[in-house]
Amino acid sequence: MRDKTGLKKAQLKDKVKKTVTRKAATSSAPVDDDNRAQSQMRYNLRKRKGQEEKDHCPANKKHRPNIQAQNDEQKTVTNSRKIITRSKMTVSKEQTNKTTQHKTTQSRKRKNHSPMTTNANSSKKAKPPPKLKKISQISTSFWTGKDSSSSAKKNAKSSSKLRAAKKGKEYISPRLKQSLGNRNPSTLKKRIRSAQVKEPISEKEMQSKTPLKRKRRGCKELSGKFADMFLNKLDLVAHIGIGNRSPIHGISVTHDNLVWVNSLSKRVNLYNSSGDLLRFFDLDYHPVFNCCMPNGDLLVTTGFSTGAKPTVEYISREGDTGLLAHLSEYADLLCGVLYQDERIYVIGDRYIILKVDMNGEVEKDFEIESDLVDVNHLISQNGRIFALNNKMFSMYLLGSDEISTKVINKVAVDKSYSASASVDNFGNIIVGVDPPASKIVVIDPRLERKHEIGCDFSGMIRATAVDKQNQLWIGTDDGNLYIAKYLK
Repeated sequence: MRDKTGLKKAQLKDKVKKTVTRKAATSSAPVDDDNRAQSQMRYNLRKRKGQEEKDHCPANKKHRPNIQAQNDEQKTVTNSRKIITRSKMTVSKEQTNKTTQHKTTQSRKRKNHSPMTTNANSSKKAKPPPKLKKISQISTSFWTGKDSSSSAKKNAKSSSKLRAAKKGKEYISPRLKQSLGNRNPSTLKKRIRSAQVKEPISEKEMQSKTPLKRKRRGCKELSGKFADMFLNKLDLVAHIGIGNRSPIHGISVTHDNLVWVNSLSKRVNLYNSSGDLLRFFDLDYHPVFNCCMPNGDLLVTTGFSTGAKPTVEYISREGDTGLLAHLSEYADLLCGVLYQDERIYVIGDRYIILKVDMNGEVEKDFEIESDLVDVNHLISQNGRIFALNNKMFSMYLLGSDEISTKVINKVAVDKSYSASASVDNFGNIIVGVDPPASKIVVIDPRLERKHEIGCDFSGMIRATAVDKQNQLWIGTDDGNLYIAKYLK
């Protein structure tokens, strides 16, 4: 029996041991670690309570120890402390803002209540204090992060700009200067005018601007560089008398500086630049208008002379003559003739311009629609062809499709003979004026200014031309030929 009871007791002990080992294996953490964590939490709570008691004690307020968190598990406590410190900072900054606002208001009150210096000034009314902006008067209860000194600086800058503008000084901000540096020159003036204060214009600037205004108005005469180019009176170099006193109607210059001269005596003369007669050619008709070709040969029309025909005659330098074009189908009489770009332009019956090729065939006709326009002479200036009115000095531009009836010239020349017009080597237009005071009028290439040159001879000027040496050749109605200098 005893052996059986002993076996049972041994079996029970074994069962108890097995259960204990099973519980220990299945548990998530050891028992000793749980006890330690609980004891540490209790220790920390006790320590915190003791610290709070010390803080509440009045004797220990001056010497408060700075306790830092020692464990990583106390994150909640540290975060709460950070929030508390931020709130303290906002409160301190609000107090500083209030103190600065209080000081500024006191200083303004002192300035406004300052006593007057003299009795004379006491009679004057005191200026009211400047009105503050509504934003500065409202007291903000939260901290925006901006300092009040920055706003004061901005106000000071704006006031300095206003003072400079009142005194008449020019002020441009540095930002505007940077933007102007990267802009085009065309936009700079607008930006500068909007930023600067305009100053009164001096007398010199006004004098320099007056010629521009006169140009726009189309004044007849202007002093300046244009007038300084020419003489006030012709300087005669040579006088050539043809002898039969027949009017000289045509003068043309060749590329090698020889001069063709024709008169109503049925003769054409060829001169060198010094006025010596090289050769002459007798004709069976009266040549009136002429023009020179690039090879030095001459083209002639008879105009309204006796026995005139609507033909274009050809005269070579060697003396050969011939018929180039017969245009009786288009006109009864031919006046001014001009050669340009391997084409011949001729005026027919004073109201039509014919474009003819070198074979004598008409390529195009330009008819003038207006009855008031009566043309009889053609000139070429810088590649443009102009037709000149016979009754008054007016120039009409010949386009590719039609001839314009709008007057191009902006200056008027009284008592002029349009067939005497020619173009010099600078693009100026030269016109002769009839007596009682015979003179030469020079018009600038823009047809805006003119200059008058006096003459020592009498007689109506019927033809002009300028040679390669800038000498002016003049033919009169009494058969006199003059060579003169007109440039300074």
